[in-house]
Amino acid sequence: MRFLFGDSTEFQMQIDFLSLLNNFVETSVKTIKLENAVFDLKETIMDRRRLKNSVTDEMDNFILTVENAIGGAVARSKEQDTIVKYAEKSREFLKKYIEDGKTKFTEEIFQEITQFEKKIEEADEENRKLLESFFIYDPIPVIGKKYTIKVTEKGYLAKVQVNCEGGISCLFDLASNESPFWKGHVRVRDFEKGVEIPARMKKPFLKKELVPDIVSLDDFLLCDLILSDKELEVVFRRRQDIKAEQFRMKMTFNDEISVDVSHAEENGVEKDIIAVPELKIELNILRLQELGRKIVEQTNYLYPKKQRLKTILLEGKDVFEENLVFMLMQKVAEIFAPTVVEIKKRSPSGEELSLKSEDEHGTRHEIYLKKSDVKEKLDTIGEKGRKLYELLDV
Repeated sequence: MRFLFGDSTEFQMQIDFLSLLNNFVETSVKTIKLENAVFDLKETIMDRRRLKNSVTDEMDNFILTVENAIGGAVARSKEQDTIVKYAEKSREFLKKYIEDGKTKFTEEIFQEITQFEKKIEEADEENRKLLESFFIYDPIPVIGKKYTIKVTEKGYLAKVQVNCEGGISCLFDLASNESPFWKGHVRVRDFEKGVEIPARMKKPFLKKELVPDIVSLDDFLLCDLILSDKELEVVFRRRQDIKAEQFRMKMTFNDEISVDVSHAEENGVEKDIIAVPELKIELNILRLQELGRKIVEQTNYLYPKKQRLKTILLEGKDVFEENLVFMLMQKVAEIFAPTVVEIKKRSPSGEELSLKSEDEHGTRHEIYLKKSDVKEKLDTIGEKGRKLYELLDV
C-alpha cells in the first residue's frame, strides 16, 4: 500500500496518518476525561481529610471547654467533697463519649477515602490500557530503545523502554515466551558456538610457569542483559545461581567496537580479564564481537513482542503517578502538528484533511477526516480540548 497527499504527491510517512490522528483525538478525549475525574477524586479526598481534622479538633476543644467548666464549678462549690466524685464521673463519661465519636467519625472518613482511592486506581488502570492501545504501535518517532532481560526459573523477564521524540518514554513488558528463541533458557552456543575466553592464569601439572586457562562458553547461561542503542552488557553464568562462575561482557558499538570482559570464580569477585597482559593476548576480540552482534540481533527480534504498557515517562516523570496525561497529549499534538499542516496545505477542500491510498494495482482510494469532526470531539473536554485543537493546527 502506498500513500499520497490529497494533491497526489508522495506522502513521506507512508502510513494512514488520518486514522492515526483520529485515534489520537479519541484517545485524548477518553484519557483526559479520566484524568479530570482523578483530579476531582483527589480534591474530594483532600476535602475529607480537612473535614476529619476540623471535626476532631472541634471535639478536642469541646472536651477541653467542658472540663474547664466542670473544674470551675467544682472550685466554686461549697460541697466540694460531694461534687468532686460526680464531676470526675462526668469527665470520664464525656471523654469516652467524645473519643468514641471521634473514632467512629474517623473510621467513616477513612472508609470513604479508601473507596475514592480505589476509584483513582481504576481510572489510572483504564488510562493505562487506553494509552497502551495507542502507544504500542509507535505513533511518534522512536529515537532509541533500551532492553532489559533477566533470567527466571524457566525463562526470562524482558522489558523494553522505547524513547521517543518530545521526551516521551514508554516502558513495555515483552512476551519473551512467545519467541521460539527466547522461550526457554538461552546459552552462548545458541548465539555462537565455540566461543572461548581466557579466564585466569593457572599452573599446569609438572610445570613452573603460569599459563592462561581457556574456558569454553558454550554451556554458559545468559542471565542478565541490558542493551541500549550502542551499548551491550551481558552476564553469562555456568548455572543460574548468582554465586556461580560468571563472565560479564560489555560492548560499545561506535565506529570501532570496544569490548571489556570480566570473570568471577565460584563465590568470587569480578576481575578484569583485559587488565592481565597474558590473558588479553589470548582474548579473541573478533569472536566476541561476532557473539555481541548476534545477541543484539536476537534481542531486537523481541521488539514486536511488546505487550503490557507498564508506564509512560514524560521528561523523566511518571505520567500516571503525577497525572500528566494532558501534558503528554499536548506533546504528541506538537509532534503531529507539522504533518497536519502539510496535509492541510495539500488537501483540495478547506473543510477536510485528505490523503490517498494506492494499492499494488494502482487503484486509489480517498481518505478524509473532517476538521469539524476533530473540533467537535475535542470540544467535549472543554478548554483542554480547545488547546489540543490549537496545537494540532487543524
